[in-house]
Amino acid sequence: MDSLLKLPEGAVYRESKDRAHVEATHHGGVIYITGTCDSLQRQVEYYEALYHAARDALEQTEQSLRREKEKKSKPSWYILLLECSVGFIIGIATANIFPKRFIKG
Repeated sequence: MDSLLKLPEGAVYRESKDRAHVEATHHGGVIYITGTCDSLQRQVEYYEALYHAARDALEQTEQSLRREKEKKSKPSWYILLLECSVGFIIGIATANIFPKRFIKG
Protein backbone atom coordinates (compact mmCIF):
# COMPACT_ATOMS: atom_id res chain seq x y z
CA MET A 1 0.00 0.00 0.00
CA ASP A 2 2.79 2.40 0.88
CA SER A 3 4.52 1.93 -2.47
CA LEU A 4 1.21 2.50 -4.29
CA LEU A 5 0.65 5.72 -2.35
CA LYS A 6 4.17 6.83 -3.33
CA LEU A 7 3.24 6.62 -7.02
CA PRO A 8 2.85 10.01 -8.67
CA GLU A 9 -0.74 11.26 -9.13
CA GLY A 10 -2.34 9.47 -12.11
CA ALA A 11 0.41 6.85 -12.43
CA VAL A 12 -0.65 3.27 -13.12
CA TYR A 13 0.77 -0.01 -11.83
CA ARG A 14 -0.04 -3.04 -13.98
CA GLU A 15 0.62 -6.71 -13.41
CA SER A 16 -0.42 -9.70 -15.54
CA LYS A 17 -0.16 -13.41 -15.04
CA ASP A 18 -1.51 -15.64 -17.79
CA ARG A 19 -5.07 -14.44 -18.35
CA ALA A 20 -5.44 -12.42 -15.13
CA HIS A 21 -4.66 -8.70 -15.09
CA VAL A 22 -4.51 -6.20 -12.22
CA GLU A 23 -4.25 -2.43 -12.50
CA ALA A 24 -3.78 0.01 -9.61
CA THR A 25 -4.01 3.80 -9.86
CA HIS A 26 -3.68 6.56 -7.32
CA HIS A 27 -5.91 9.66 -7.44
CA GLY A 28 -6.32 12.15 -4.60
CA GLY A 29 -5.07 9.82 -1.88
CA VAL A 30 -7.39 7.02 -3.00
CA ILE A 31 -6.09 3.80 -4.54
CA TYR A 32 -8.28 2.27 -7.27
CA ILE A 33 -7.66 -1.38 -8.11
CA THR A 34 -9.18 -3.06 -11.16
CA GLY A 35 -8.87 -6.74 -11.94
CA THR A 36 -9.85 -8.64 -15.07
CA CYS A 37 -9.69 -12.19 -16.24
CA ASP A 38 -10.10 -13.17 -19.91
CA SER A 39 -12.08 -16.34 -19.22
CA LEU A 40 -14.32 -14.49 -16.78
CA GLN A 41 -14.83 -11.73 -19.32
CA ARG A 42 -15.97 -14.28 -21.91
CA GLN A 43 -18.48 -15.69 -19.39
CA VAL A 44 -19.81 -12.21 -18.64
CA GLU A 45 -20.21 -11.47 -22.36
CA TYR A 46 -21.96 -14.81 -22.90
CA TYR A 47 -24.49 -14.17 -20.11
CA GLU A 48 -25.01 -10.57 -21.23
CA ALA A 49 -25.86 -11.83 -24.73
CA LEU A 50 -28.32 -14.35 -23.25
CA TYR A 51 -29.88 -11.63 -21.13
CA HIS A 52 -30.29 -9.26 -24.08
CA ALA A 53 -31.81 -11.99 -26.26
CA ALA A 54 -34.29 -12.95 -23.53
CA ARG A 55 -35.17 -9.30 -22.87
CA ASP A 56 -35.76 -8.64 -26.59
CA ALA A 57 -37.93 -11.76 -26.91
CA LEU A 58 -39.95 -10.71 -23.85
CA GLU A 59 -40.47 -7.20 -25.24
CA GLN A 60 -41.63 -8.61 -28.59
CA THR A 61 -44.05 -10.97 -26.82
CA GLU A 62 -45.40 -8.13 -24.68
CA GLN A 63 -45.93 -5.94 -27.77
CA SER A 64 -47.65 -8.79 -29.58
CA LEU A 65 -49.95 -9.48 -26.62
CA ARG A 66 -50.71 -5.77 -26.26
CA ARG A 67 -51.64 -5.49 -29.96
CA GLU A 68 -53.84 -8.58 -29.74
CA LYS A 69 -55.56 -7.27 -26.62
CA GLU A 70 -56.26 -3.95 -28.36
CA LYS A 71 -57.81 -5.79 -31.30
CA LYS A 72 -60.07 -7.79 -28.99
CA SER A 73 -61.05 -4.85 -26.81
CA LYS A 74 -62.10 -2.65 -29.76
CA PRO A 75 -64.96 -4.28 -31.65
CA SER A 76 -65.10 -3.38 -35.31
CA TRP A 77 -67.85 -1.02 -36.46
CA TYR A 78 -69.44 -3.81 -38.47
CA ILE A 79 -69.90 -6.04 -35.43
CA LEU A 80 -71.11 -3.13 -33.30
CA LEU A 81 -73.65 -2.09 -35.98
CA LEU A 82 -74.83 -5.70 -36.36
CA GLU A 83 -75.32 -6.09 -32.60
CA CYS A 84 -77.25 -2.83 -32.38
CA SER A 85 -79.44 -3.78 -35.35
CA VAL A 86 -80.27 -7.20 -33.90
CA GLY A 87 -81.09 -5.60 -30.54
CA PHE A 88 -83.29 -3.01 -32.22
CA ILE A 89 -85.17 -5.67 -34.23
CA ILE A 90 -85.68 -7.84 -31.15
CA GLY A 91 -86.91 -4.81 -29.25
CA ILE A 92 -89.46 -3.92 -31.94
CA ALA A 93 -90.61 -7.53 -32.23
CA THR A 94 -90.97 -7.82 -28.47
CA ALA A 95 -92.90 -4.56 -28.24
CA ASN A 96 -95.29 -5.63 -31.04
CA ILE A 97 -95.81 -9.32 -30.25
CA PHE A 98 -96.15 -9.47 -26.46
CA PRO A 99 -98.66 -6.65 -25.90
CA LYS A 100 -100.98 -8.12 -28.55
CA ARG A 101 -100.93 -11.54 -26.92
CA PHE A 102 -101.67 -10.17 -23.47
CA ILE A 103 -104.37 -7.75 -24.67
CA LYS A 104 -106.29 -10.51 -26.49
CA GLY A 105 -106.27 -12.76 -23.50
